[in-house]
Amino acid sequence: MKSSGEQKINRAFRMSGSVIALMVVIGAGAYFINRIPKTRTVDPSPAPGPTDIKDARVSKAAQQPPVPFVDIATASGLGFTHKNGANGGKLLPETMVGGVAVFDADGDGRQDIAFACATPWTGEPFASPPVAGTSSVQLFLNTTPKDPGAAISFTQVLDCGLTSSLFAMGIAAGDYDGDSRVDLYVTGVGANQLFRNESSANAPKFVDVTQSAGADPKWNHPRWGTSTGFFDADADGDLDLIVANYVQWSPEIDKRVDFRLAGLGRAYGPPTGFEGDDLLYLRNLGDGTFEDATQSAGFAVRNSLGNPIGKALGVIFVDPDQDGDLDVVVANDTVANGFFVNDGKGHFTERAAVSGLAFDRNGAATGAMGIDSGYLRSVNQSGGTDLAIAIGNFANEPDSLYISRGATCNFSDDAVVEALAAPTRAVLTFGLLLSDIDLDGDLDIAQANGHIEDAINRIQPSQTYAQRGQLFMNSGPAAPCFIELPASAIGDLATPRVGRGLAAGDFDLDGDCDLVLTQVGGPVALLRNDRVNHNHWLRVELTPHAIGAQIELESGGTIQRRLVSPTRGYLSQSELPVVFGIGSAEKVDRLTVRWPSGQSQSVPVDGVDRAIIVTQPRSPQ
Repeated sequence: MKSSGEQKINRAFRMSGSVIALMVVIGAGAYFINRIPKTRTVDPSPAPGPTDIKDARVSKAAQQPPVPFVDIATASGLGFTHKNGANGGKLLPETMVGGVAVFDADGDGRQDIAFACATPWTGEPFASPPVAGTSSVQLFLNTTPKDPGAAISFTQVLDCGLTSSLFAMGIAAGDYDGDSRVDLYVTGVGANQLFRNESSANAPKFVDVTQSAGADPKWNHPRWGTSTGFFDADADGDLDLIVANYVQWSPEIDKRVDFRLAGLGRAYGPPTGFEGDDLLYLRNLGDGTFEDATQSAGFAVRNSLGNPIGKALGVIFVDPDQDGDLDVVVANDTVANGFFVNDGKGHFTERAAVSGLAFDRNGAATGAMGIDSGYLRSVNQSGGTDLAIAIGNFANEPDSLYISRGATCNFSDDAVVEALAAPTRAVLTFGLLLSDIDLDGDLDIAQANGHIEDAINRIQPSQTYAQRGQLFMNSGPAAPCFIELPASAIGDLATPRVGRGLAAGDFDLDGDCDLVLTQVGGPVALLRNDRVNHNHWLRVELTPHAIGAQIELESGGTIQRRLVSPTRGYLSQSELPVVFGIGSAEKVDRLTVRWPSGQSQSVPVDGVDRAIIVTQPRSPQ
């Protein structure tokens, strides 16, 4: 029993609580009363509801001409079928593969295609040496006649030195040794490979120089290389390498994680149960060799316990502040994205969080896969400095569209504002490209979609394993920017596939962007662009190959900017030449190239609808 003193104290607390509660109620009431406007302005026109907005979007989409893509893979001789080596064990790498590179392997001016197809495997990082025709890297030469309207054709080359037993993931294309031939770097589970291009006319030949070049340094934990790219990080005139590493993986670790889905049993799952990993940065020493400069260059990002935090799948190069050096953006799966700002000498500082690139519009990390960037609007529309970075995300996570307004490193995720969020929420996007599909001068977005789990529909009826591709057309200066074309308007791009890699190239040299799309365990799609408009174009190829160069084209009062960088999408490389769409304009008023050295060159252009080669002038002595 409580004493009389305790009872008095309890009564005092109860009275105090009652008073406080009454004051809270009175205060809340006053707050909400004051929130009620004294007067209300009424718009006599009805407010647009969801149906009205949807109808407006449909109407605007109907004004966009169709861009029918036609799958000519079989007809062209591109008879490639991806192999993921799945044998029922549900090992995570099996569902993440599918890189493709578009590049000129033999120097004949036509874009060839190399696939990282993977070899059948037992779950080990290394398979037995491949037999003839089963290499994990396969090359198809473009044999299309150089005649207007000629049918696209490819021929597979089996004996060219691209011999690999990797469980291959991604491909980078670049001339690392300065001999004007494009070399290949291939990433994989457990190891990577560097192939030096020693091709002569009509005779493709590659040599594995991985060990002699120091291109695959050994770390003290298992690595899983994904996207990769060549770029001149330190402005010394040669190409360095960046390799995105996903997670620390082995069959034993995968089996211990043992991800399962109710109703399905063992499944592929997210990377949350695996340790992250650092990027791999290989500095080119200029003598045909590389050194591992990951730590000294600032690419090792650790948590409070000293462990790597990145889980990288996509990587691109950007120059948002227009200072002439290349920065690096990394799409990380389920953890914060990375943004490494270059000081111009090859030392990088990670600034994703302060720049707005780390998380989506809701402040959350996403299942980020493919990534690309480009200047969203031309100069007469926005000053020409609206740099967009687009990232494809996991199912039920819409695309991210980070935009920097002006030449700054400050970004905001404007996917909702630009009408990209809603139509991308229901799909799982791997391959993603910003390209001028209809040659009107504005960058559009093409996507390759597909789930990671083959039986996902059994537990999530809204999801499917194979998913149709998407095409979002850039409507110009007015927001929202993007309009999704219906399936009926994009031809075979809309065919449901388990999409992964997506790369662009003009395979028939008709000026528009064709697409090559890989899928897990299925045939490749070679999607010829059969646009119905008559927009003009200019194709610009730089020699020597100049990754990091900026090209600016002025035509009809509009200025477009392009960064020469083939590292785009997911595990993939697009062609090096840059194609400008110029719409109805019939001439180019100005073409300027800013080479990676900082040298600026004005290039005369005599006509449109043609390809030109721009040679870097000698520096003044």
